[in-house]
Amino acid sequence: MQLHLRALLLSDEHLVAGLHLDADQREFSGGHVREIFDRLRNSPYPEALYPFIVHHGDDAIGFFVLREAPALPVWASLDVMTLHNFRIGRQFQRRGFGATSVRQAAHWVAENRPNILQLMLSVNPQNESACALYLSCGFRSTGAFHQGRIGPETIMTGEIAILCAS
Repeated sequence: MQLHLRALLLSDEHLVAGLHLDADQREFSGGHVREIFDRLRNSPYPEALYPFIVHHGDDAIGFFVLREAPALPVWASLDVMTLHNFRIGRQFQRRGFGATSVRQAAHWVAENRPNILQLMLSVNPQNESACALYLSCGFRSTGAFHQGRIGPETIMTGEIAILCAS
């Protein structure tokens, strides 16, 4: 599967604005692309945010954001990176691209932040497809929850070494 990541620049919003999600996933996705980019533009810690675009050949098929201290959410340990706004466009789902993208994100962390041993995320348990994806990649629930944008979210963690091998 020929996927590759590259830095997603704030000027690249147009490249991912057309990534559509199924209606049952839309509410869990972190908002409209414009809202996600507005949060990136307005972050007090832009040096701690790493947005990536996922390419399959020449097609932009998804994106996500990695965060590190000081941009970590309150529920994250200080010695981790966190995964946010992960989305793969509807027409590219159920083809293994999500799992491959998670693995590539973990490889990026391993290569660029070798002292970081875990990747954390939060996911709404009603988002069954996302929960299944993260579990299949090697994430596990910490047993903790936090109040997300649209309801309680499960906090998950994955060891970088396991995520790279998944």
